[in-house]
Amino acid sequence: MQHDKMNIALVCDYFYPNKGGVETHIKMIGEGLIKLGHNVIVITHKYAGYKGAIQIGNLLVYYLDLPVFIMNTTTPTIFTNYILFKAIFEKHSIEIVHGHQSLSNLCLESIYHASNLNIKTVLTDHSVFEVAKFERVIVNNLCSFMCTYLDFAISVSSVSKENTQLRLNLQDDKMAVIPNGIIPEIFYPKTEKYKVGEKIRLIVMCRLVFRKGLDLLIGALPLICKNKDIEIFIVGDGVKKSEIEQTVAENELEQQVKILDEIKYEDVGDILRTGHLFLNTSLTETFCLAILEAMSCGLMVVSTNVGGIHELFSESEIYFCEPTADDIAEQVFSAARDLENHDPSKIFNSIKTKCSWSTISKQIESVYKSIPNKKVSLSAKIRHFSANGGFLMTLATFYEYFQIHFFEMIESLVK
Repeated sequence: MQHDKMNIALVCDYFYPNKGGVETHIKMIGEGLIKLGHNVIVITHKYAGYKGAIQIGNLLVYYLDLPVFIMNTTTPTIFTNYILFKAIFEKHSIEIVHGHQSLSNLCLESIYHASNLNIKTVLTDHSVFEVAKFERVIVNNLCSFMCTYLDFAISVSSVSKENTQLRLNLQDDKMAVIPNGIIPEIFYPKTEKYKVGEKIRLIVMCRLVFRKGLDLLIGALPLICKNKDIEIFIVGDGVKKSEIEQTVAENELEQQVKILDEIKYEDVGDILRTGHLFLNTSLTETFCLAILEAMSCGLMVVSTNVGGIHELFSESEIYFCEPTADDIAEQVFSAARDLENHDPSKIFNSIKTKCSWSTISKQIESVYKSIPNKKVSLSAKIRHFSANGGFLMTLATFYEYFQIHFFEMIESLVK
């Protein structure tokens, strides 16, 4: 019989103090699961000023001293971090290892080692990844191998679910869609409605990188600013920031466009409530937590129709635009014309019911409880890979078999 309190490890290369949707998701479900009575730790890699075991809110976070390879992800080793994971799992009697983002090396390694130690494993994918490019084929094959004995996969949208299922060759009955959430105490609507004649504030809040469609935004800025009643606040940081500043300077838009640095997550709601419109120009987006937060704060949203954005919001709730500067500007103008009839609190109650982090945490808890106990021997896994013709996979699993039994032997001798 499964006891009510579970010991859970959330694992990902991306976590606080780094900022983003994945980082927010992990922190919020961690806090939510603790409120439900579970013990939760987070495992990530070191960041500047963060190394070792540090308490972040109610979460004990292990910032492992591991080299970062590329794009804030640790160097792939598959095997050499086994002893680190084993020590942490045993110290906290971990029963569930929940990895986040399948292109996170720490996520994959934790799932692989936990599976081999017969610890229950869950993966949440937050993005949509290519499946055709040569380098992606190699990465996807590695992901598929390391998740061979994964117990359950969660995606934040149906689009993401289909992508993960295709990449990792997962069974449909071992997958679920659980969206992102909001904190109602931070993301709530302003009480006042727009008054005709007042300045219209358009807010852009994202990482200033190519994937977020910053080239589209740069092209749209001069077009949007032809309407002198619109002012634009751009909040964030990234490699495209200098290009935005250059565009503002070259087009003499300083009176209408303000560029703000990244802000604390706790202050995001206050900034959003100063605005009327929210613009998202992403080229790829599985769910877009920023849109959910903006709509909760009562903003009308203009967005490129990519990924899973349309799954939660209809065309009557979002002004979808084509990925062109002209159409982005046109949809912004359309939303501005409709501001007079917009009720900032209309959608908040619906979002609060479906997408609060407490609701999301309960859904994830249900996934954990649905996973049956298992015990698959490593020798059986070696036979599985041998039968399916994967020589390298067989060799890798044999090495893991040797590693596990080697450390078991050392531990017995020490005792």
